[in-house]
Amino acid sequence: MLLFSEYLRELMQKKQMSVSALARLSGVERTQLSKTLTGKRVLAYHTLDDLIYHLKLTPEEEKQFRSYYDAQFEKEGIRRSRELISKLFSNLSCLDFTATAFEETRLLMNLDQYAGERSVFIGETNVQFLLRMVFSEEMARPDARMELTVSPTDAMLTSALIYRYMDERMTMEISQIICFDASSAGADINLYNLECFCRIFPICLLSKQHYHPYYYYDNRIISRYSDPFPYFMVTHSCVVCLSEDNASALLLRSPDAIAYYQRYFRTLTEKCHSLIRYTSDPLEILSSYQRCTEPDGFYMVMDQPCFGRFYSDAFVLSHIREGVPKFEQILQAAKERFSLLRSVSHFYTVFSEAGLRRFMEDGTLDDYPVELVPPFSPEERAWLMQELAAAIRSGDVAGCIFREKIFPDYLAVCTSEEKGIGFFTTSQFPLSDGLCSIWINESNLCRAFHSWLLHLPGSSLTRTARETADILEKLALEVNEVK
Repeated sequence: MLLFSEYLRELMQKKQMSVSALARLSGVERTQLSKTLTGKRVLAYHTLDDLIYHLKLTPEEEKQFRSYYDAQFEKEGIRRSRELISKLFSNLSCLDFTATAFEETRLLMNLDQYAGERSVFIGETNVQFLLRMVFSEEMARPDARMELTVSPTDAMLTSALIYRYMDERMTMEISQIICFDASSAGADINLYNLECFCRIFPICLLSKQHYHPYYYYDNRIISRYSDPFPYFMVTHSCVVCLSEDNASALLLRSPDAIAYYQRYFRTLTEKCHSLIRYTSDPLEILSSYQRCTEPDGFYMVMDQPCFGRFYSDAFVLSHIREGVPKFEQILQAAKERFSLLRSVSHFYTVFSEAGLRRFMEDGTLDDYPVELVPPFSPEERAWLMQELAAAIRSGDVAGCIFREKIFPDYLAVCTSEEKGIGFFTTSQFPLSDGLCSIWINESNLCRAFHSWLLHLPGSSLTRTARETADILEKLALEVNEVK
């Protein structure tokens, strides 16, 4: 990310404006402007309007200019956490779900033949070959299962899990214990813990609920020098103990060693917290939405906008199919949810133009299957988009459109700093037969994701509120013209 001083210099060069000329036109003292360009001084906030006017900045340049100015006063940890989360969602939006171009070739030897008499493997390449052999042998079993304590910061192992679940449609049950850092101040976002979660979250999405992470806290996450193999992974046929850098491994194949590590892992999980909770039940998903909605605030990112603020009880009743299982329970949960959304003071909805156009064309909701909620009529679509545009213009709703490749079109995220974070796959998710929610309530992660969502309106990742309202009104007119 550029510094404010660097961006100001870039703008002055682009506009062909010298320090002297800009100082004379804007009224900002020349020495003060020069020191700002070298990063030695921070401009007073009231000078920004004059600089924006005389530099003749476009709306997009002004938005960036103010964003870089505000960033000077943010903690480095907050800025880095937003970058980590933005990178996570950007990478997820680029995942290629098409059929893989190749498959893992058959093994030419089994683990015993490959390892021979060896029990210690030195060198990253040798360790990778060993892990690949262990994975492949275990995957061949109908009851495939793996338990591990390896840190998610190990990119090689994490990438292997993502590949196996996505490209090979692996169904192996995997449980992982993660050590979270407890050494930072409570009010700060712990970047190590956030990075760990960002690395395993794609695995959670792709595993079809076969991946189960647990965590505990420790004040030390540095290398344990007295233990050459601080991590381990155990399968039905072996135990692999790994060094901190994954450059060395110890292979154990005796039945008593395997049984010992399996018991030890299960004992550890009893002392840990479950990091996530899965559900595919529509009623439980509604409850998950409700849990992460604060009494006075609703905060959501999804490919489509959330129109829930405009659903009356009568509207809800007329749009849930009566024949669905648990109809009365779902109806009551939906009424309670939308009643809350109508009353909250802070309503955030961040969405994409593509998702909005898809709603305009077919009237279906990404986060509710058509088996539960039938498509909305063209009149209802136009009305909802007009209502949302008016609410954004009045400030009743903080709504904005995010730019392309910022957020995946198959995911919805609902955040609360205190009550938890809900991640919901939608009807656009290629690997799911239905909806699924992933729920976390670890306080530091909740704070990080909530902070990220709050900063979206007005950031460089989204369009302005005025631009968003203009697009909504334009699409509403198009719907009315087609009717």
